[in-house]
Amino acid sequence: KPNVLLIIADDLRTELNCYGADYIHSPNIDNLARNGVLFNNAYVQQAVCSASRASILSGVRPNTTGVDYPYSKYFMNEFWPAHPMLAEYFEQNGYYAQTFGKIHHGPSDKLKTDHYEPKTGLNTGSHYALAENIEKGGKSGRGKETPPYESADVPDEAYVDGLTAREAVKIISQQKDNDKPFFLAVGFKKPHLPFVAPKKYWDLYEESEMPLAPNQYHPENSPSYSTTHDDLGRYAGLNYYNSPNNVLPDDYQRKLIHAYAACISFIDAQVGKLIESLKETGKYDNTIIVFISDHGYHLGHQQKWGKTTNFENSTRAPLIVSSPNHRKGKRSTQLVEYVDLYATLCDLADIEIPKYTEGTSIKPLLENPDREWKTAAFSQFPRGRKMEGYSLRTADYRYTEWRLSDGKIDSIELYDHRKDAIERINIAYKKENESL
Repeated sequence: KPNVLLIIADDLRTELNCYGADYIHSPNIDNLARNGVLFNNAYVQQAVCSASRASILSGVRPNTTGVDYPYSKYFMNEFWPAHPMLAEYFEQNGYYAQTFGKIHHGPSDKLKTDHYEPKTGLNTGSHYALAENIEKGGKSGRGKETPPYESADVPDEAYVDGLTAREAVKIISQQKDNDKPFFLAVGFKKPHLPFVAPKKYWDLYEESEMPLAPNQYHPENSPSYSTTHDDLGRYAGLNYYNSPNNVLPDDYQRKLIHAYAACISFIDAQVGKLIESLKETGKYDNTIIVFISDHGYHLGHQQKWGKTTNFENSTRAPLIVSSPNHRKGKRSTQLVEYVDLYATLCDLADIEIPKYTEGTSIKPLLENPDREWKTAAFSQFPRGRKMEGYSLRTADYRYTEWRLSDGKIDSIELYDHRKDAIERINIAYKKENESL
């Protein structure tokens, strides 16, 4: 049986060197892509931590989990007990299973497998390493008095992701002489706000060279509610509400993007530690390694710093699969969905795929990345309790319907990715596009 190492980042869009962001230092994730298949068009089902993770880890879509934010009582008390999450299902099928860090977005006491999650960094706080920021954070650890970024000259373990990686490396090392296959899921909190990382990762970049979003205003003819603007507003400093024309100054944008990039390199280093430990224990050649995020992120695109939309920057996210005996160094442009992951890992491990799952195993794409596949990927996001936006992504278009609770359509959006990859103009109401 192959081992499984599932690595989940938080709020990481496809801002990686292997995805074409050539200013990003991500050598370990890039090397993972060279040893597996990189999926260029992978989409989450709902661009917020809780709903996306519930979908990924259960193998069903958000309408089935009933999760928006946070985990619902229905999901915790009814759905989950009857439908084992991914790690639990592998444990039921003869695997040693353990999770680390941020895997679920809900109470850890509900987990049925061993779980490790540090509450603070090593001799630091829950979010920050600098004393002044820890003090400003108070009981919650962060808030309107704390900055949205931090560069501290500290070791990796001063932040919780460094401790998560250290514990996962320890457990991987313990598997050296264990004949039982393992399923390990390692979740990192970065690059989620606040964008905090050791100084050595900030030093990899020149702030003046950080690229700015090419579409910094709300899309033309798009309904006002297609985006929300609250992530930076939770921290001290400039945000959507207190900036001229609701757009941050260029120098402050570059500071934030610099911080985001530093967090990516920080996480990349932790990924490198995990992979190196697999090699040292002799388990690497028989381990399926999957790298994902929970959704994408807007870095100033569409006037937004955050997620919670149906736009490309929120719904598109990285997916890299390195599997023994499958293609290496390949790139697939086929449309795939994160809900496919549960069925895929079961298929690769020769475990029966539960009949209730709603994804499709992408194992055939690991064998032939260019073969024909899905014609569309589906995402969704609510606006309060009275409206839900359902979005369909094809090879050429993104189409979104905003439906009221009575089923009536309040508005629609259509973006032509052949001409408008940055989703700048909603063309749904142009007469010539009625037939589309």
